[in-house]
Amino acid sequence: MPATALAVDLGSSSGRIIAGVLEDGRVTETEVHRFPHTATKEAGYLCWDLVAMWSEVVRGLQLAIERFPDATTVSVDTWGVDWVPLDADGNPLTPARCYRDERTGRTLEAYRERLPESRQWELTGIAPATINSSNQLFAFLTEEAHVAAETDQILFLPDWFTYMLTGVRGWSRSIASTSGLCAPGAQAWSEEVFEALGIPRSWVGELTHECSVVGPCSVDGLEQLTVVRAGAHDSACAVAALQRDDAPTCFLSAGSWSVLGVLRDEPLMGDDARALGLTNEARAEGGVRPLFNITGLWILQECQRDWQDKGLESDIVALLEEAAAAASLGVTIDPDDPQYAHPGSMVERVTAALEEAGAPVGISQGQLVRALCESFAERYARAVHDLSALTGEPLTRLNLVGGGSRNTLLCDLTATALGVPVLAGPAEASTLGSLLVQFEVSGALQPEQRNEVIAATAMTRTHQP
Repeated sequence: MPATALAVDLGSSSGRIIAGVLEDGRVTETEVHRFPHTATKEAGYLCWDLVAMWSEVVRGLQLAIERFPDATTVSVDTWGVDWVPLDADGNPLTPARCYRDERTGRTLEAYRERLPESRQWELTGIAPATINSSNQLFAFLTEEAHVAAETDQILFLPDWFTYMLTGVRGWSRSIASTSGLCAPGAQAWSEEVFEALGIPRSWVGELTHECSVVGPCSVDGLEQLTVVRAGAHDSACAVAALQRDDAPTCFLSAGSWSVLGVLRDEPLMGDDARALGLTNEARAEGGVRPLFNITGLWILQECQRDWQDKGLESDIVALLEEAAAAASLGVTIDPDDPQYAHPGSMVERVTAALEEAGAPVGISQGQLVRALCESFAERYARAVHDLSALTGEPLTRLNLVGGGSRNTLLCDLTATALGVPVLAGPAEASTLGSLLVQFEVSGALQPEQRNEVIAATAMTRTHQP
């Protein structure tokens, strides 16, 4: 008998509601609703419009129920680190601040005085970064002390949407693991981090296990749905859609961020891992994902926005066709350079960096896009080399999932840079992973059947070096 589940997948540039039907050993996915969103300045801070996003989520779920009246479960996943401050009645006190807001840079020196980066790594296994929730909360306490004084608790974004659907609060392990507030492996909070930064421990409850039922949906018209924690972090959902075998699984989830890592039972710690910028995030089903968070297709997306504003070609298909036909400039950029972390004037910054590296003046759009894809591939190769050195396990294949798996030029360049085959797909890994976990939680799918269902469902390609 067919089973139907709904996945709410919220990325940092758009949101989607996907219906998945499990029948005859495969999942058929239908995008029911998609909406764009972006962070905007409000009262001096870069913020997310949660009111608009919540409205779109509800509308998308209503449309999904109309088209798929047999749907029984739903789960929400989002990007990491961002959160919502709630008052004693559970209402947001401010718009959710965006991780790209510059306030954490202003408070970074004071943050480091309270918690040196080397100690933060020891306590959390998370690479120090201004985007981390710990940095954001310290900035919140420093710059918005009057609002912080009214804060009863904070919820990470996917847990806030789950709270809105059910009235049940939770702190999902996979999303909490991105915060810089958990002990290595994210089995518990790091009490020392809270104390060192002056963050009230009462702002969070105990970590909430995932792959579990939250409860019935309490939103009018959606009461037939049972809300599930299938993986609050989008990358945690994505790795649930990876086929597993006896060989070490190295994955790359390529979207606005490129998340490249391995699957392990325990975190990778030590001075070498810290020096390389490794971060240990949790898997929804248990275990961890030691990984590198690499600035990814965000850079290309910002270039597209620049070109669109100037009336130039901005369609990604056309740009990639031009890039594939263009000759290599022979120079690349470092995607992790902090200058690419903020929006605006991206074409100007990338062009200047390429010219400084030796590119000729007046490069074409296609040449710039090719240089970006080569830059990403070069960075991936370096990350894979570092992971292999840390684990002692040589890479034999990379599974590239997410929107970047549709970029054949990027996949080809990555395979060549790594010298091993790249398995591209599934493209919609986060939603497929969410759906698979929901089916397992509801009993419609057995864990040992997951590989077979993924193989029957996912459209994959192998790119040879």
